[in-house]
Formats: sequence, C-alpha cells, structure tokens
Amino acid sequence: MKKIIGFLFAFSSLFVKAQTVPNFDQIKLEKATDYKAAEPFVLQTANYLLTTPIIKESKDRLNSLRFITSWMRGTPDHSYVFTDVPDKIGRDNDILGVYIAGMAKYSLDNKAVSKDAKLVKLNALIILLDYCEVKGNNIRMTKQLKKLAEAKEKGQLEEAFQ
Repeated sequence: MKKIIGFLFAFSSLFVKAQTVPNFDQIKLEKATDYKAAEPFVLQTANYLLTTPIIKESKDRLNSLRFITSWMRGTPDHSYVFTDVPDKIGRDNDILGVYIAGMAKYSLDNKAVSKDAKLVKLNALIILLDYCEVKGNNIRMTKQLKKLAEAKEKGQLEEAFQ
C-alpha cells in the first residue's frame, strides 16, 4: 500500500506546478534507485527556486538547495561541474543557488544532453540571467553577471562564459 501511495504521489507531482517544496524528510538518497526516483522532486524543487523571489533566511529555499545539491552530488545518471562557476558569476550564495537550480532543471528537462557539462552550464547561466531580469526576484546583479547579461543580449554568451 505504501508503494502505491508513493507512486501516485510521485506521478501526480510531475503535473503539479505549485510553488511548494516536497517533504524532504520523506525522500531518501541512499541507493542509485533512490536518486532516479527523486528526479521528479528535484525538478519540482528547482521549479520552486526558479519561480519564487529570494527571501533572506527562507528555510524553504535553504532546504531546497540542500536537497538539490545532495541529489547532484550522488546521482549516477548526471554529472555536474562547479569548479570555475563562482569566478564567472560571483560568489553570492543566492546567485549560486539559482544557478544550481538551473543546472538541475536543465539536465532533467533535457536528459539527452544532460552529460554535456558545457551545455548544462551554459543553459543554467541563461536560466540564471532570465531569473535576474525579473525585478521582483530580489537579486542584485554582480559585475560578472552584468557583463554576461550584455553578452547574452549581443548573442555572445557562450564566448563570454568560457
């Protein structure tokens, strides 16, 4: 019975676009199969982060980022490269959080190319820049982001992000 309820919850969450987060305490990330089963919740969480404004000290945002980064570190089906990102977009935790959510969203929405680290990073940056353009999201653009936004407008984002 628990498996049926869990399956129904997971299946229905694929179609729910509400700005809520799942109950992270009920999602296990221990075995490879757990990471695969958690993908709908990761996508729901990424969508939450990318559609809600940044509010300092928000427990939902903090828990959401913890969940996504735990999933990213352990998933065997996707790989993520973060090493040079802070130097290119800034070290603000809110900005990095939106970027991380963008990486997860892009790779889950585009599974056929999710192993292409360069493509995932570039599209996560586009998602981040789109998020930054929304005034109500309470995000302050860094110098680096302003330069990248200008490059995006000129169609030169890929060159500027390398």
